[in-house]
Amino acid sequence: MITAPGFWLATTSVCSSRDPGGDQLTNMPQLSSDNDFALDFEGFHDELRRLRETRRVAYVPFHGATAYLLTRYRDVEQAFLDEATLPAAAAYERHSEPVMGRTLQCMTGKEHTRNRALVFPAFRARLMPDYVAPILAPTAHRLIDRFVARGTADLVTEFTKQYPFTVITRLLGIPERNEGDIQRWAIALLNYPWDPEGALAASREFTAYLTPLVARRRDEPGDDLISTLATTDVDGERLTDEEIFSFVRVLFPAGADTTYLGLGSLLYALMTNPEAMARVRDEPASRKLAIEEALRWEPPVALMPRFAPVDTEEFGEPILGGNNILFGVAAANRDPSVFDEPDRFDLDRANKGTLTFGFGMHFCVGAHLARAELATALDAILERLDDLRLAPDAPTRIVGSVLRGPDTLPVTFAPRGAS
Repeated sequence: MITAPGFWLATTSVCSSRDPGGDQLTNMPQLSSDNDFALDFEGFHDELRRLRETRRVAYVPFHGATAYLLTRYRDVEQAFLDEATLPAAAAYERHSEPVMGRTLQCMTGKEHTRNRALVFPAFRARLMPDYVAPILAPTAHRLIDRFVARGTADLVTEFTKQYPFTVITRLLGIPERNEGDIQRWAIALLNYPWDPEGALAASREFTAYLTPLVARRRDEPGDDLISTLATTDVDGERLTDEEIFSFVRVLFPAGADTTYLGLGSLLYALMTNPEAMARVRDEPASRKLAIEEALRWEPPVALMPRFAPVDTEEFGEPILGGNNILFGVAAANRDPSVFDEPDRFDLDRANKGTLTFGFGMHFCVGAHLARAELATALDAILERLDDLRLAPDAPTRIVGSVLRGPDTLPVTFAPRGAS
């Protein structure tokens, strides 16, 4: 399946090679850490804690260059709101738009308001389209059917990676026979920083595939996401073909990858907290609490790369324009001034106001779908796999810095039967 660190690093990778020169170089602060925050390293949360306790704005290695890092909840929240000084478009326009197209992340003002209004009906919580629920559970159970009889599995390779990708292709109404092409194109798009020609070629092929598909769905809409995007009308306006293409292209890194990482971390959290696992088995109503706590405790997008186009002292220390800035979502979600005992996985946590899905105008439009996917997958796992445990001596941990989740989840369980 898809893995997308390239997509998230691409939003700043070219910018990050722009080391400040001349007089600006002499004004840069000393590095606050020896760890490169674009790479995996052990003690990730310990390092974020240290930085949060010592600096409002840390200055860290990132992707071979440097970046400012915000670690405190109120600062990260404010950074998400400040489109004037820290616009999302400054990062995304340069390094994803050439292959993804003009997505919501690249937009602001009236353009963003219009496009979000046209996309939102496909993802709202209370009126999510009727075709969504019938896709989620069958997809989860079909994947479990493939390994349930063994009593062992790697839940990452056999379940969490495959589940959201398959859900998205089913929601789009893409025939199963075309899934291989979709996956190939999606991976090529993510590799744009390292193979721009290959990514551009994949974007053209993807567009050629989608063009007649969107035309058919406009003329003969069905029960699928492309039909919803093609026919939604707000004040007499509809999404153009290119706007639909861009939204579909970005669904795979923004939807499939983040959901698979979040699902893996949720299962890891439950298996390493036996009391929580027992409770979600015995009390189905507590599963929603577990999902929200897992999203706080280990957000799949742990660091949100952005770019500071202008100088600012908004966060109490100078941030020089022309540099990378990281919104430390994982650090903010464990800020003790907001969350009591923040390192503890606690289903009864009163404060659930995390920044996992962003904040403000760029709050994730797919948040409700992601939660529905997580809830359905967890229900299926608990229904089919009794006595679920990490395999003895399995070298399992949460990995990554920008994106985080387990890269393997070897487990043992007692099968409960076919779906």
